[in-house]
Amino acid sequence: MTDLVRRFWLRCEETEPLFSADEIRWTPPEQFDLLRGHGLLREAARATWAVCDACGEGHAEEVVWISRGAPGSLTPFIPCPAVGGVPIEPERLRRWAADLDLTALKLRETLGLIGGLSLLFPGRVWSLGRRHLAGRFRDFFLVCGAAREDAHAIWERCRHIVDAPSPVILVPARSPQQKPWPAFRLADITAITEGGLTLDMDYIADAVPRDSYAMPAKTVASFPVGDDARWEDLRITIGEGSIFAELRNEQREFSLDDLQFTGSDDRLWQLLRAFGRFGGETPARSTSVSGKDAATFRKQVSDLRQRLTTVFPIAGEPIRAVHGKGAYRCLFQIGLDRRDGFPVRPERWEDCQLLELRDGRIQISVKSKEVFAARSRDEESQRLTAIDAGERETVRSEEYDLRILGLATEAGIPTAEGAVLLEFLRSGGKIYRRGDDKDVLRFRQRLRAWMGMDSDPLQFIPNRRLWTAKFECATVRRQAEPE
Repeated sequence: MTDLVRRFWLRCEETEPLFSADEIRWTPPEQFDLLRGHGLLREAARATWAVCDACGEGHAEEVVWISRGAPGSLTPFIPCPAVGGVPIEPERLRRWAADLDLTALKLRETLGLIGGLSLLFPGRVWSLGRRHLAGRFRDFFLVCGAAREDAHAIWERCRHIVDAPSPVILVPARSPQQKPWPAFRLADITAITEGGLTLDMDYIADAVPRDSYAMPAKTVASFPVGDDARWEDLRITIGEGSIFAELRNEQREFSLDDLQFTGSDDRLWQLLRAFGRFGGETPARSTSVSGKDAATFRKQVSDLRQRLTTVFPIAGEPIRAVHGKGAYRCLFQIGLDRRDGFPVRPERWEDCQLLELRDGRIQISVKSKEVFAARSRDEESQRLTAIDAGERETVRSEEYDLRILGLATEAGIPTAEGAVLLEFLRSGGKIYRRGDDKDVLRFRQRLRAWMGMDSDPLQFIPNRRLWTAKFECATVRRQAEPE
């Protein structure tokens, strides 16, 4: 007799997770009834091959259905070199398949996860949802066939796993050869009883790396979401010291304290505001940024993902990497409160000013015209008459950290393109460099992307090897201050 439950988990790893009637015959009947009763095994199409039990050789042959007896009555046979045609009992051709989709659903229910269940890779990967475990919220995934030769395709196609801040991988019986994330074998930590599935959560909690810096879930405010909620349905508007969230018919405002940001200088708050400034996508990282600094920035994005998924328990990842650019894009809609004013697309570069502040931040200001309601005054009666539309010029400004712009390392040291920006600001908008200087050309392209402008923000005078800025450049930082 064999342990059918353990073989069930092993079979879930196969391309075709099927059991033949012959296999079932040699297993404990109560285990078969248990798996079938929970729906984990369902009857599949009949087998088209069968093993010969007439000659003792154990060879497998294709089943042929032959008409015998009453019209329309067919009997299955297989050819045998020793005894000729061998009739096969139809019962032997029955098969049962592991229902992987239902298995994923029952695991999600057993774990008590929030967020939606979604199929990421047909027959291979399911996103089960998330729960708070060992100091932070963690995303759970069921992965079948993680030890197969083609397993690399799973990680390449399922960015949800790669982008998850703290993924927990559940595999039926075979762990991946390389374990970039915690992986747990269900055959070792799961029991299937009459009452259903049970998992050893204490074992998982002890095995995952505990995040001592993660904020306890109970201290962070939460937004009510349905199981079918999507990140694309969420809209976040960022004010000076709060955010306003809208999801379908639900609306709520969160303060910095609600979100457990320590203040306006909190790095995660600054990063969230940067996403708002740039319409949901950070600028591409400079090619001169070191691997260590890029890893630090990835960690900040990962921490922000974790904070967002704590507040908004929606399935999937809220922020994804834009591969090839070193940038990150929000799946939800995000922007600054228009009272904060920036960014505003200028009509021309001459309406822009870039100013280096004393603390090293860059203030970008844009002149724009604002339409407002105005009343005209009757000269004879001196009474106010009908409301007219007035227009006035206004200046909108926003301050940026060079690190958030991708123009400085984590230690605050300017990158090559950051050095070009500071050189322009500290020399009044003029620098002497070659016309094909790569750092200047990359900085020029960044300016166009930031402002959404097609026209050139810089002008080059070949005979003088001089670059001039079409926008106003200035600094209030004293040149004697250390870099």
